[in-house]
Amino acid sequence: MANGFLVIGLGTFGFQTASALYRQGAEVLAVDYDQDAIERISERVTRAVCVDALNEEALKEVGAFDLEMAIIALRRHFDTSVLVTHMLRRRDFKQILVQVDSSREGDAIRAVGATGTIFPERDMAERIARKLMVPDLADQIPLGGDVSIIEIACPREFVGKSLLDLGLRKQYGVTVIALKSRELGSREEKVQVAPSPEEPLEKNQTLVFLGRSDLLSRFKERVTK
Repeated sequence: MANGFLVIGLGTFGFQTASALYRQGAEVLAVDYDQDAIERISERVTRAVCVDALNEEALKEVGAFDLEMAIIALRRHFDTSVLVTHMLRRRDFKQILVQVDSSREGDAIRAVGATGTIFPERDMAERIARKLMVPDLADQIPLGGDVSIIEIACPREFVGKSLLDLGLRKQYGVTVIALKSRELGSREEKVQVAPSPEEPLEKNQTLVFLGRSDLLSRFKERVTK
């Protein structure tokens, strides 16, 4: 599980996030001090363990420090979030995302080592606003500066053609930065970053595009009619 996720805290957000990651093919170790929460999620993740998040030795014993990415979902326990974040930072986690309740908490948690913050109410409000304003790009990932990333299932007309043949950057101003595919019956999704421009596309692939939000919007409207 070296490339899997450690999810600490199984309230509503932590539970749903851990379950969603597992459904999408990730290896997930879920941790909470509440045995009932562990039992509820046990069949929805790779492994669930009842452990005090501040017990460094216990976390080590269950393999938590063998992972590289962590999500700390300890809402209303900001003091604990700070201590756990500091602990994981010392353990060289590549990513530490922490649920917070305010911008001030976000600033503070980054100061002790978090690589990112999650503010569910604010993030959901922004997502809903984007969906209302630009419905066809509701699932985009904004990067700032009006630049976004979006995924589109390989259009029928693209199958068998290469990116070089399609000339998407020249024609639409969008760039394919990755290809995602999943074999029939498999839970594991394969991701090919910076795909070869000469390989023919397949119908079971999902294309990941980078570009200006307005160009992505027009492009998606064009290829998904």
